[in-house]
Amino acid sequence: MSQKDYFSLLNQPQTYAVDLSSLETAKNALLSRLHPDRFVSASALEKRLAQQMSVQVNEAYRTLSDDLLRAQYLCKLRGYDVNEHSPMSEDFLMRQMQSHEALEACEQSGDESMKKALLREVLGAQARLTEAIQKAFDIDHDDRAAFEATRELMFVNKLIVQIQH
Repeated sequence: MSQKDYFSLLNQPQTYAVDLSSLETAKNALLSRLHPDRFVSASALEKRLAQQMSVQVNEAYRTLSDDLLRAQYLCKLRGYDVNEHSPMSEDFLMRQMQSHEALEACEQSGDESMKKALLREVLGAQARLTEAIQKAFDIDHDDRAAFEATRELMFVNKLIVQIQH
């Protein structure tokens, strides 16, 4: 079981779109089988293996239930390193710079309504990127486009955290 990818481990299709209910059901079923109470009379090795598998199941669930982590994981499975330092589109970088400048202006002025408007705008960009990633992976089977959109989503998610704090 430790050799399986997270999708196989949780018996899910290897797609960006996931059924969160099915994902949770699979996680709970596996964790139930790996529960420490089932290994009371087992050897120390069996107990340790069950514990390690529980950790892996939880990590698989955490990864596949999160839009960004799932996209990054799919990129990795398809041979793309989302942390590589390669150029990004000038248009995207310009929008990011403008958003950061707008956030700075909001913080300097203390204008909460401006900050809320910026957050709505950036959340819209996040939703559009998530849709683009799903389309690229699941419909167009364009791993390169999914990779590029995933890298952009990483930046957008960081900006959302900055705006919310």
